[in-house]
Amino acid sequence: MSDSFNTFSIIINIASIVLALIGLFFVIQNWRVWRKIGLDIIKAKAFLNKEFLEWNWVCIVVVGALIVIRRIFRFYELMTGGTISPGIKVIFDIIGFVVILLLVLIAYQWYKLIHDHK
Repeated sequence: MSDSFNTFSIIINIASIVLALIGLFFVIQNWRVWRKIGLDIIKAKAFLNKEFLEWNWVCIVVVGALIVIRRIFRFYELMTGGTISPGIKVIFDIIGFVVILLLVLIAYQWYKLIHDHK
């Protein structure tokens, strides 16, 4: 049973790395365009688009909550001498994956927003 948890965690971690690289691509592309577009235009596009703004805030709140949950799991692990079940470790990995996924989606939304300007 532990081997299947380990295999799943490996898959989740590989997927997290791939997602992080995709997110890095979007962040670099965003940064390159931000340098060329006036800050006032970016502010206007972001803050005049209520749907974009609300979606970003929801994602940021969820990411923050998930990070708190991960820290609680880690604290529990430290307090119990590092003895947590493989299932909890998988949940820890899944939460990390979801955090990365949401951050990549935020970067993608920004990518769509600022590349509409071109």
